[in-house]
Amino acid sequence: MNTIIMLFSLPIGIFLLLREKKAMQAYRKIFDDFFQEVKADNTLSKKEKLDLLEEMLYQNGYQITEKDDHHVRGEKKIFSVGWLFVGLGTLYIGLIVYVLYYLYFQKPYVIEFQID
Repeated sequence: MNTIIMLFSLPIGIFLLLREKKAMQAYRKIFDDFFQEVKADNTLSKKEKLDLLEEMLYQNGYQITEKDDHHVRGEKKIFSVGWLFVGLGTLYIGLIVYVLYYLYFQKPYVIEFQID
């Protein structure tokens, strides 16, 4: 039974990794579009724009690490189900390695907005 699980989880993991890559591009585009929309709004002050951007980061689970009068920066670790399945398909050792990597070594995904 374990062999069957490992046999199917590796191709499923590779498929999920490809889907995650496309999803991350779309995810980043949402943030970029919102930033352009806020930046183009001339009715808002610089502080209000930064507050809107900070609120968007906060609502999406980002931890605000830097904020000043000109920029806001948020960081978030993103767990990859694709790498989890790839690890499951490599005799469970890869699964343990990925979870340890995620918990202790993975650098967070960073989004930074600069208002001039």
